[in-house]
Formats: sequence, structure tokens, C-alpha cells
Amino acid sequence: MPIQTTKHKNVTWVNIEEPNDEDINYLAKNFHFHLLDLEDLGHEAQRSKLDIYPDYAFIILRFPVTYKDTNLIGSHELGIFLGKDYLITIQKKKITSLQDYYKKVLADPKLMEEVFGGRPALLLYNVLDEMYHATLSLTDWLLAEINQVEKEVYDEETKTVVKTLALLRRNVLTFKSIMEPQRLVIRTLVNLQKDYLSKEFESYFDDIADYVERINNLLENSKELVDGLHATNESLTSYRLNRVMRILTIFSVSLLPLTLLTGIWGMNLQSLPLIHDETFIWYIFGGLAIVIISIFIWMKKKNII
Repeated sequence: MPIQTTKHKNVTWVNIEEPNDEDINYLAKNFHFHLLDLEDLGHEAQRSKLDIYPDYAFIILRFPVTYKDTNLIGSHELGIFLGKDYLITIQKKKITSLQDYYKKVLADPKLMEEVFGGRPALLLYNVLDEMYHATLSLTDWLLAEINQVEKEVYDEETKTVVKTLALLRRNVLTFKSIMEPQRLVIRTLVNLQKDYLSKEFESYFDDIADYVERINNLLENSKELVDGLHATNESLTSYRLNRVMRILTIFSVSLLPLTLLTGIWGMNLQSLPLIHDETFIWYIFGGLAIVIISIFIWMKKKNII
């Protein structure tokens, strides 16, 4: 995709989606960035970090995304160069929320005036504010999924809930691994004192830091909920299994007298007592049936079964 460049007053916003070698060469020729920073743009799965230089700051952040075909959470990487008069955003893979925001700003002159504000640091704040808003909405989706699984756990839908719980646990842990390193990055931005990020923006980025803390707290609560649901599901599954085993055991023990009698009177012997009395067997079966039913009634009253 072609490099997108927008200039308002003294601030230039360069937006690059899925950069190739030509895009990296463009940055190398037009800006004095460190070679290692440009190399990082070509590497996969970089950890969130902040590199500070006298003339610019290089930031890498990872933002969560959902894959619709699997409902799994992954991440897309965003590289950021912040200078005195420019902001460069590089998307390793398309980040829909950022692209939509970029188009929204271009289409609204009044919004562009507010977002740019004549300072690239203010533009960075507005971009991050939009990105973390989108991230916060993803935590809402995750909590809704957890609430749905909670209903399934207590409705005893065992066949589906085990797989769903495993998927939720994976998503929560992945989400946490994405957001956790960003605490240090954003906190460093709050306290950074450079020409391109002066003290007047401390309160702005402190607001972003609060967003990150809020998201991390929600994820920690989500992890505890998922772990609790997993433990509850294990307990309910164990209880249901024990109940089934108990009932089967009771049935087996109840049938033992009948098995014994049929074994004895099933032998081909003429000397067995009452073997020629055809009505005797019905008395035996009737008596055993009464005993077995009485035992079941007694166990039911005692909540044994």
C-alpha cells in the first residue's frame, strides 16, 4: 500500500501499512533514524519497547486483534517514530482501528485541527487514545464470553464448556502478554522530557497510562474468573461422575442376591430344595424386589442418591 502522508500546520503524519523494502528505504533516506530501529521494522513479533534519542523516540507497541474464523486473540505490531515535527506510524499488518481513525481525521477538517494541534506529541496522544479505546472494547467482548461460559458451566453443558474454557484461558493469557509490557513503555512516556515530548504533555500520557492500567486490571480479573470457572467445572464434573458411579454401584450391589440365586438354582441338580415348586421362585423375586425398593427409598430420603 502507498505511503500515506498528511501535513497540517507544522506537523506531518506518515502512515505506512505493511511496509516493504521500498518503504524502509524511504524512511532511511528522508529521516536520520538509527539503523537498528529500521531493522526492527523488518523483524517479526517485537516486544513492546521504547528507544529514546535526542531528536526522536522509537516506540513499538502490540495491539490485540481477534481472528474471526477461530475467535482467538492475536496481536498486530505498531511501530512509531515521534520527532519534533512528525509522527510516523508503521503497521506490520493492517490495524483496522488505526486505518479507520486515519481516514476519519482526513475527512473532517475540524477533527484534524483538534487531533494535530500543532504538536506531534498531541497527535501521538490522540492516536494512542483511539487505539486503547478499541482495545478496551475488546476486553468487553472477552468479559461477555466469560459470562456466557459461566452460564454453560452451571447449566452442566460439559461437552462444550471444557473446550470453550480452554479457549478463553488462552485468550486471556495472550491478551495479558500483549498488554503487560506496555505499562513500562507508557510510564516512560509520561516522564520523558525532550523537545519532541515536553512536560506539558505529562497529564495527557498519564491518561493513556491509566487506560493501560485499567485494561491490565480487567485482564487480571478475567484470568481469576476463568480460573475460578475452570475449578468449578472440574468440581461439578467430578461430582457428576461420582454420582453416576455411586448409582451404578448401588445397582450392582442390589442385583448381587439375584445373581447368587440364579447361579445356585441354575445348576443342573435335582437335589436343590424347592426346585420342583414353580411358585417358590416368584416369592423370592418379590421379596428381593421389596427389599431393593425399600433400600432405594431409604437412600433417597438420606440424600445418598
